[in-house]
Amino acid sequence: MRAARWHARRDVRVEEVPDPVPAAGEVLVRVELCGICGTDVEEYRGGPLAIDVDRPHPLTGTRVPLALGHEVVGVIAGHGPGTDATRLPVGTRVIPDVVLGCGTCWWCRRHQEGVCARQAVRGLNLDGGLAEYMVADAATCVPVPDHVPPRLAVLAEPAAVAVRALRKAGDVTGGTALVLGAGAIGLLLTRVAVAAGIQVVTSETADFRRAAARHAGAVAVRPEETAAAIDRLTEGRGADVVFECTGLPALLPEAIRHCRARGTVVIVGFSGRDAAVPLADVVLKEKRLVGTAAHLWDEDVTAGVRLLASGVIDPALVPVRVASLDEVPALLAVPDQGVVKVAIDPRGQEEV
Repeated sequence: MRAARWHARRDVRVEEVPDPVPAAGEVLVRVELCGICGTDVEEYRGGPLAIDVDRPHPLTGTRVPLALGHEVVGVIAGHGPGTDATRLPVGTRVIPDVVLGCGTCWWCRRHQEGVCARQAVRGLNLDGGLAEYMVADAATCVPVPDHVPPRLAVLAEPAAVAVRALRKAGDVTGGTALVLGAGAIGLLLTRVAVAAGIQVVTSETADFRRAAARHAGAVAVRPEETAAAIDRLTEGRGADVVFECTGLPALLPEAIRHCRARGTVVIVGFSGRDAAVPLADVVLKEKRLVGTAAHLWDEDVTAGVRLLASGVIDPALVPVRVASLDEVPALLAVPDQGVVKVAIDPRGQEEV
């Protein structure tokens, strides 16, 4: 099969590699589409960040080169030895969960695999979905209803990120949220928050992304209009919750400033660089800073699929441009700024 594999910083190659073989408890997934994420771009430009280079990963034993890609939709193509095929027969469309824990530590025993000290992510610590095939754990694959096409289903993983970020905010129904950045995650978070009964202001520089935020139900503003919009809608209190989705360190102080006293800032975007924090504002006004990262298959991914299947998240919200596997190195080097989401069809068939 062919796969886009990370070898080193700014060195991703499309190569012929053997087809993966699922082990006991695993399934073979024929990848239909795999989204390119900001994490993939960061690993290309500045990695290794999460990728293992100097030594094998402590959980998986893998090291580079490996296939990138963790926003995957595909169909079951086979089962490992002894794997129960009745829940997921061959041909079933699924979202493979990509977060793995050790299964035995304090965190994993509490179903918090995302903070396991030996955590691994498919597409970063073992082969992912920028390939014709990948393997996945059978127990954590989430089935996709037949009426949800791959171009929509490929948004399930970023939708799960949005669902988890909203959970971190607590109950703010009837309140006001500010979303900084209207990339794929920011737009999905905007839509999920609006559907939850939250008044949303989305701040974004690009005109077409602001239009998408308005389609999602938000008050869409330019960055320089943000403060006035929040003041007007909250009578000067500030937003109940601010979601920082850009990953730009310079915007974290702004997120904190727009948050009301005793409100919450959820840090969604992450570039790996440190940011300045106005501690006096946080401490004296009792503001909460909350991180959000790895999602859970049965809470967040399942909820994301349900939102796609129900029409809460519709295809017009985040249009997907489909590209070929051969385009991956160029798309990582120079991301397409004219679209919100690019997804790779490993076979170039566009049967989606």
